Amino acid sequence: MMPQKRLRSLISLALCAILLVLSACSNGGNTQGGNTSGKNAPVSNNNGAAPGAGADPFADKMTLNVYNAGSWAGGVPFAPREEDVHRQLLENAVNIDLQMTVPQAGEDITKLNTLLASGDIPDLIFFNDRSQAIQYYNDGMVAPLDDYLNDYPRLMDHFTEDQWAALKYQGSTIGTPGLELVSGIAGWWIRNDWLQNLNLSVPTTTDELFEVMKAFTFDDPDQNGKNDTYGFVGGVPKDGDISNTLVQGLGLNAIMWLFGVNPHKVDVENGQLVNHNTDPRMKEAVSYINRMVTEKVIDPDWVTISDAAQRGEKIEKGKVGIVVNDWRMMDDPTKLYEVSGEKPDWISIPPVKGPSGEQILGELAFQNNLWAVSTLAAKDPEKVKRILAMLEFWYTDEESYPTFSYGDKDIFWEYNDKNEVVRLSPEKEVVDAMKHTIHYKLPRRADDAAYYNFKQPELTGGVHQTNIQHSISPKPSVFLVPEESDSLYQDRKKYVNEMLLRFIYGREPIENWDTYVQTLEKTYQLKSYEDNVLKQLTEQGLVE
Repeated sequence: MMPQKRLRSLISLALCAILLVLSACSNGGNTQGGNTSGKNAPVSNNNGAAPGAGADPFADKMTLNVYNAGSWAGGVPFAPREEDVHRQLLENAVNIDLQMTVPQAGEDITKLNTLLASGDIPDLIFFNDRSQAIQYYNDGMVAPLDDYLNDYPRLMDHFTEDQWAALKYQGSTIGTPGLELVSGIAGWWIRNDWLQNLNLSVPTTTDELFEVMKAFTFDDPDQNGKNDTYGFVGGVPKDGDISNTLVQGLGLNAIMWLFGVNPHKVDVENGQLVNHNTDPRMKEAVSYINRMVTEKVIDPDWVTISDAAQRGEKIEKGKVGIVVNDWRMMDDPTKLYEVSGEKPDWISIPPVKGPSGEQILGELAFQNNLWAVSTLAAKDPEKVKRILAMLEFWYTDEESYPTFSYGDKDIFWEYNDKNEVVRLSPEKEVVDAMKHTIHYKLPRRADDAAYYNFKQPELTGGVHQTNIQHSISPKPSVFLVPEESDSLYQDRKKYVNEMLLRFIYGREPIENWDTYVQTLEKTYQLKSYEDNVLKQLTEQGLVE
């Protein structure tokens, strides 16, 4: 398979050739057509407006090719235009012919490269990873948007300063926020009935947490006379990266955050880089988890649990007393009760205080995904304006929001007598037939209780707020882009993952910590990597 860097270089050359051809043509590529927007286009007045008072900004119909890799229904085909209410809303709002492509899950970059290499270049591209977007930006395939964004105030105001700051790279805004990620998803839960059975209090420190885990393991907390319970259940992602954001609910990362660290994170203190992988606090964290393993207070299957479903099965069996799990765990505990044959009293608790006295659950969500405009589309400023006008309508139009976020009205939702949204529960056959509506749900708000359709909104909302209150701002690591000349990057990361797990499992004695650090320095050129990290953070204004 052709290396990604070489492939992107070839694509970049092809794009340059296309742009040179287009530079000789100045017709803008619009197709003439009547304005079908009518009253359905409450977007900024000056979006794409032609010169002249009262000019209709959308008088000419325009085709927009959109590559939507943000849908969580990858590969699901679209309904015909006449049956696709969502497409009609977008097309009528800004007078466009919307041509949207949704790749299969996990094939977004491969499919994108295929399109680019063939010259079939989308106008608007969704990137799930900021670092990927930056690579394409550096290769000249993504355009900066700073000259246009101020003309779309509602789009700008819809997102926070932090969300926009996340999409800055070397002083340029390389896209607009895509899907608003949810902070505080996974939090700490404990069996309150077990605490009561053993006359214990909710733990508030790491020492107390360990003592409760021991009691839950050895003191028969469920009072069945059997030695069949464990204090904690956790797991490890298949790639061995405990900090993997896709499976952070597996728990070991949450324990590490009690000590203020997580794998592959960095801090900057007094202008100096602090690498979590080698920080003394990481040594404390892995020692603590190793003690959990050695004293057998963690379910021994933690080495084979690699996803949330496997961890969930352990919870449902009712034999573990402390977990890090989804904030919605007790919103509808019907299955939990059915599988365990009891009604466990799980309660949400804040993270305990670590050695520093801080209570850290994890990081707030970072705006890592984005919509980017291709440089080919940016050759036509009117097309850029139409793209931003569409995004502004899609993300900010309050009247259309329920349709985009929940699905078709009177099928997935309706208004009650108080003009409040009420979610409906259509039959499975209807849901399956309407899966294409998922492609348009990107504007859904992260704090929208109606979207999640809670059974117990007060309980679940309270849990969520507890988690958010103990989440910290993302570490500077989120702004880093792997240096393509760093041939040891992947090997270095793999070595860290393997060694941390070896320390935790006890296959490597913690006394060899200094040897681990020295190997990173000598074999994996740690200083060169850290110098590059500091250089990147300095360029982005994060280090003075």
